[in-house]
Amino acid sequence: MLNISFYVAEFSLIGARLLPFFISSGHGPFQRLPAMVRIVVLIILTLICCFLVQVPNSEVVKNYMLLSILNEFAVGVALFFLVQLPFVAIGFWGRVLDMQIGFGAAGVVDPANKSQEPLLGTIFVLAALAIFYLSGMHITLIKGILFSFERFPIGTEFYRLNLPNMASVMTVFLSVGMLVYIPVILLMWCLDLFMGFVSRTMPQMNIYFVMLPLKIAIGLFLLSIFSVYSEPVLTRLFKLVFFYWDSVFA
Repeated sequence: MLNISFYVAEFSLIGARLLPFFISSGHGPFQRLPAMVRIVVLIILTLICCFLVQVPNSEVVKNYMLLSILNEFAVGVALFFLVQLPFVAIGFWGRVLDMQIGFGAAGVVDPANKSQEPLLGTIFVLAALAIFYLSGMHITLIKGILFSFERFPIGTEFYRLNLPNMASVMTVFLSVGMLVYIPVILLMWCLDLFMGFVSRTMPQMNIYFVMLPLKIAIGLFLLSIFSVYSEPVLTRLFKLVFFYWDSVFA
C-alpha cells in the first residue's frame, strides 16, 4: 500500500510540472492538438518520466503534498511561459502586418477558445509549428523537460528558480520575431505614404477602395519573397527558449 501511494504521489508531482504544457490555451507547440490527444500524450510522457526521474522520498514532500504539487505546477508554468513566447511574437507581428496589408477586418476563428486570430499571423504560427516539428525541436523540448528534473529536482522550492526579467525577455523575443515581418511592414508603410500623397493630389479619387486590392496584392507578393528567409529567424527563436531555460536553472 505504501508503494502504491508513493507511485501515485510520484505521478502527481511529475504530471503537475508537465500539466501547463498541455492544458494551457496559449500558443505553445501542443495547443493545437485535440484535447484527447493532449491528455493521452500527457499521461504517456508522465509515465515515461516516472521511470527516468528520481523523486525524493522526503518528509516535506509527503507531509505537504498539495503544496508540493502546486510548487511543481508553478515551475511548469514558468517553463511553458518561455516556450510559448516564439509563437506569441510571431502572432503579434502577424496581426500588425494584417493591419498594414488590409486584412485588419479579416481573421480566423479558433474553435478551441472561440477567439478571432489574425489571418497572416495564424498562417505564420502554423508554419512555425511545422518548422518546430520538422527540425526536431519537439524532441529537444522533451529532453529539456527531462533535464529540468535533473537541474531542478522534484520538491525544490519555486523561489529558487533564477527567473529573468520577463519584460526584457519578451522584448528580445518580439525583437527577433519582428525580423520575419519588418521588410514587408516597412515597404507597406512606404506604400501608405504614397497613398497619402495621391489622396492629397487627387482628392476627388476614392483612394482607399482603389488602392486596397493593389495594396493586398503587393503585400502578399512581398510576403512571398521575404518569407523564404524566415526559417533561420524561427529557428533562432526556438533556440532562445532553451537558452533562457538554461539560465533559469543556473
